[in-house]
Amino acid sequence: MERSARPTANLVGPTALGFRHRDDIAEVTALLDEMGIAVNVVAPYGASPDDIARLGAAHFNVLMYPETAEAACRWMEKALGQPYTRTVPIGVGATRDFVAEAARLAGVAPKLDTARLRLPWYSASVDSTYLTGKRVFIFGDGTHAIAAARIATQEMGFEVVGLGCYN
Repeated sequence: MERSARPTANLVGPTALGFRHRDDIAEVTALLDEMGIAVNVVAPYGASPDDIARLGAAHFNVLMYPETAEAACRWMEKALGQPYTRTVPIGVGATRDFVAEAARLAGVAPKLDTARLRLPWYSASVDSTYLTGKRVFIFGDGTHAIAAARIATQEMGFEVVGLGCYN
């Protein structure tokens, strides 16, 4: 299948039953749009058979949730020649890493509007000083639990003492 003229990406992995997947789709779409990258297809969330047939037109895939879509992204990389992102953009550090990775895959300059980030506000708040060094246990789906652990240790100064996953 011929690639689209404008750099495009498929968002792969969100599901209708996933935790905050609709919000993640909106945020990732906005991040990509800031760099001039359009979203070709979101799948499986809301995808029709016609959408699935158009997956090959994208320049690359955004792997949003490895537990639901890594196998599909690996297959599309092999069969369709579409690379995929490995960084899930949850948290400030991961978002910066994701933007750089997506820009590289699309062949565009990385761009991130840091005014959207809430971490600078949090870091300057009284709560951040009070909470630094606190011990936390994180539990959730695999993607969000790993992202929360990175945020807790690298961005908020928590000590992660346990990590659980229900899948």
